[in-house]
Parts: sequence; C-alpha cells; structure tokens
Amino acid sequence: MSEVKEERVVITEQSIHAYLDALSAREPTPGGGSVAALVGALAAGLAAMVANFTQGSKKYAAVAHEVAERLAKVSQTMETLEELVQKDIDAYGAVGLGFGMPRDTAAQRAARSSHIQRASVAATEVLFEIADACTDVSEHAMWLTKHGNTNLVSDAVMAVLLTDAALRGTVVTIESSLSFLKDANVVAAMRDRLVAYERVSRIREEALSLTR
Repeated sequence: MSEVKEERVVITEQSIHAYLDALSAREPTPGGGSVAALVGALAAGLAAMVANFTQGSKKYAAVAHEVAERLAKVSQTMETLEELVQKDIDAYGAVGLGFGMPRDTAAQRAARSSHIQRASVAATEVLFEIADACTDVSEHAMWLTKHGNTNLVSDAVMAVLLTDAALRGTVVTIESSLSFLKDANVVAAMRDRLVAYERVSRIREEALSLTR
C-alpha cells in the first residue's frame, strides 16, 4: 500500500493539459465519474460568477441576502466537486487494485472478490456524492437564471445544462456499476436513490425555456 501512496498523483494539482492527457490515455482512471465531477465544478464556477455579478447591485437589492447565501453554498459545492474529481480517481483505482490481486487459490480468489465488491460499493457511493453535488448546483443555477443579473442569464443557463449533462452521465455510470455488485439489497437501495435525480431534467427544460 505504501508504494501506491507514493505513486499517487493528485490530478487537480495538475494542468488542464495534464488532465486531458491522463483522461485520453489507455488507463482506467480518470474516467467518467471524474469528468462528471469536473463538469459539475465548472458549472458551480459559472453559477458563482453570476452570483458575484448580482451581489452588491442596487437593482438586485431585494434578493441580496439570498444571493449571498447561494453564493456561499455554490462556492462550497464547487470545492466539494473539485475534491470529488480526485476522490473518484482514487475510488476506482482501488477497484483496479482488486483486479490485480492473485487468484491462484480458493482463498486468494475469495479475498480478491471481497476486495472488488467492497471497493466497487465505495466507488459507487462516490458517484452518488457527485450526483448530489450536481443536483445542488443545478438548483442554485436555476434560481440565478430567474433572480440573478439578467446580463448573465446565458451563463446561469449553461450552468444548469452542464450539471444536467454531468448528472445524466453519473446516473448512467451508477447503473453500469450496479451490474457488478452482488449484494441484491445494496443494489435495490441504490436503484431507489436514483429516482431523486429525475427532477433535474425538469430544471433543464425550465432553464432552456427562459432563453427561447
């Protein structure tokens, strides 16, 4: 394990070019979950920008308090999503380590399978964290399309669209991950949790209607 820690690269400390190089390489990580977290973070940044351009303007004095609250929340979520870019990489790295474990004996095969299952459940939970964070950003961005600086409505709408794409991709990845999990109770509980994300699609359509 010490060797793994020494070789670990924190992708969010690298350049965009380095991230894209890593993403396009023939390696399992970074992958879709990491990308979704990054896209969600970009959306949060856009929403924060709209809030910052709204804050302090007399024209929007009536919503100044809520703008400040939403700015604080979306900024925190942006940091969370940035952390999740790396957390997803680490989580799926742990799954990959399991596939590299020896399987010559029955005991080794059992240990390998157990590791893969535990790591896969943990990695799927990270995807749910990404989905939850993207949902939060979408709701803040939608509010800003209605109450934020009207000169930046397209930026707020873009934030909604980005979170919608990130969330849809995350849900697809979760559904794919569930096929590898053997615990039927865990799978059923996770499927139930996916229902909560359906409302984001409605937010997307509402945001688009404001630009037509």
